Amino acid sequence: MTSGIFHVEFRASTGDFGEGLVVVKDGSVNGGDTHYLYQGEVPKKSGDFESRFTVRKYRDGNVNVVGIDNYTLLAKGRVNYQDGTLELRGAVENAPQLTIQLRGHKIQPAV
Repeated sequence: MTSGIFHVEFRASTGDFGEGLVVVKDGSVNGGDTHYLYQGEVPKKSGDFESRFTVRKYRDGNVNVVGIDNYTLLAKGRVNYQDGTLELRGAVENAPQLTIQLRGHKIQPAV
């Protein structure tokens, strides 16, 4: 199945870290945590990818792991729908010294 709800954990080059949920369905990624939303695309089939993810603050109360509220993450990664895994590494557009590593695992099929 090429969709699912993934629990993701991420760590930034700043030393900060966090976690959230993302729904992958038909190549679209939509998710978030208690203060930020993430959106982007991954391949519809298992494999490597390059993509842009937008991160947007929707609620006050926390600082983003890279210290910027709204940004685009330029990422390279791999999704494996059979194993239920998602991994990526990326840098903030226009601030390449700010990087994020993310790992996720599927916890439920998406409907």
